[in-house]
Amino acid sequence: MKKILMTLCVALVTLGASAQKGEKAVGANISYGSEWKNIGIGAKGQYSFTDNIRGEVSFDYFLKKEGMSMWDINANIHYMFNVAEKIKVYPLAGIGYVHFGGGSSYDDYDDDDYGYGNYSLTRASDGLGLDDVDYDDSSSNGKIAINIGCGVQYALTEKINLNAELKYQIIDSSNQIVPSIGVAFKF
Repeated sequence: MKKILMTLCVALVTLGASAQKGEKAVGANISYGSEWKNIGIGAKGQYSFTDNIRGEVSFDYFLKKEGMSMWDINANIHYMFNVAEKIKVYPLAGIGYVHFGGGSSYDDYDDDDYGYGNYSLTRASDGLGLDDVDYDDSSSNGKIAINIGCGVQYALTEKINLNAELKYQIIDSSNQIVPSIGVAFKF
């Protein structure tokens, strides 16, 4: 999968480029975390530093799953290429912070399920065994992520862009693929 993603990004670099320097946009997206196996909703802000280079900051909150929560914040750079009158493609690279925490019982998760947990185990005083292991609801953990990927943007109108993106997050021992679709409003 990594080879396919890298090949696609290299292919995008060979196409022609264009964007509007100083262009700003805000938007929203829906995503899916392959490691988390759940849907996320997010917001983003974009700024074009040059005609080809656009910066983007984004925040995604993934819906709670069995009492567990996850969110991430990212800063990515896009290199924009025109491929048709209203269509642009871009490779992306960046950095992020992924936060994971909460939960209801240790039986639902172990340290390796998502690679993020910071679990506290205690044996019940009645000595009934592992079924009495408690999960510390206040525990949480965060990891730095390296983002690579690519996307496509379609200009629906002069002020509204639709986009689809495929991002690979390298997160310590728990890498994930995050596909997303979204809309951005230029101002």
